[in-house]
Amino acid sequence: MNATQNFFAWFYTGLSGLGGWLIFLLLALAGMIWLLYDSSNRRLPAIGWRLGVILTTALILPAIIYRFTVDPINPSPTSPLVAYSEPIFYLGILGGILPLVLAVGYYVTYQGMVGCPQGHVYEAALGQCPYDAPPPVPVMPQRDPERIARPPVEPVAVRPSIKKRHVHAWLVTDNGKDYQLCEHETTIGRSQQNDIYLTGDPTVGRQHAKIVEQNGHFRLHDLGSKSFTRVNGHILRGPELLQPDDEIQFGDNTVVHFVTAHR
Repeated sequence: MNATQNFFAWFYTGLSGLGGWLIFLLLALAGMIWLLYDSSNRRLPAIGWRLGVILTTALILPAIIYRFTVDPINPSPTSPLVAYSEPIFYLGILGGILPLVLAVGYYVTYQGMVGCPQGHVYEAALGQCPYDAPPPVPVMPQRDPERIARPPVEPVAVRPSIKKRHVHAWLVTDNGKDYQLCEHETTIGRSQQNDIYLTGDPTVGRQHAKIVEQNGHFRLHDLGSKSFTRVNGHILRGPELLQPDDEIQFGDNTVVHFVTAHR
């Protein structure tokens, strides 16, 4: 017998006749139970991961049925499962390994993140969900706001705020125009109620993002926009600390760079 045949026989008859499939079942259950418990405990909206780990764990069920309905040492040729012993064997192997792979992928994806009752995912270090903060007080915009021209659209326009102080930080377009950020919080979006409102780009959300200033540090938050916010090309999954010269993209066409007085 070669190594594959030995392993095949061990899978069905090893461990004093019980079958090595039991080890794969325990591994699969460990990965599934941990993922389900952790995602529920941290209130993460990981429905796809949960379904995936349950379905892959179920792949080992045919091996269990085969072991207790067919004698693996002297299988009856009349049993309908005998002809499928090899596919059932491979399904059992996958059923023991794939749940662990999914558990590792889930851990890497949601490391350091938690969820809120509204379904938002954010960094646990923040202490509370930034997306549940009350919206800024609406201020009537001017009729002719200043706009940033960036072919083929003019995406960014800033209305001066009479209630917020400015800080030494700006959003700068490729053509050199700069727009100063506000102290504590600067809201950004297509609605004119924002501190910076973006026009000409329908992919930008009405309340797309905000930049929160604290002790000279600036964190960019996406406010659940459908077209996402990108920093240096990657999609923003949670609040991210901005660095000088970071490229920020709102929607499909609006691109600016973050600049501070301390470079």
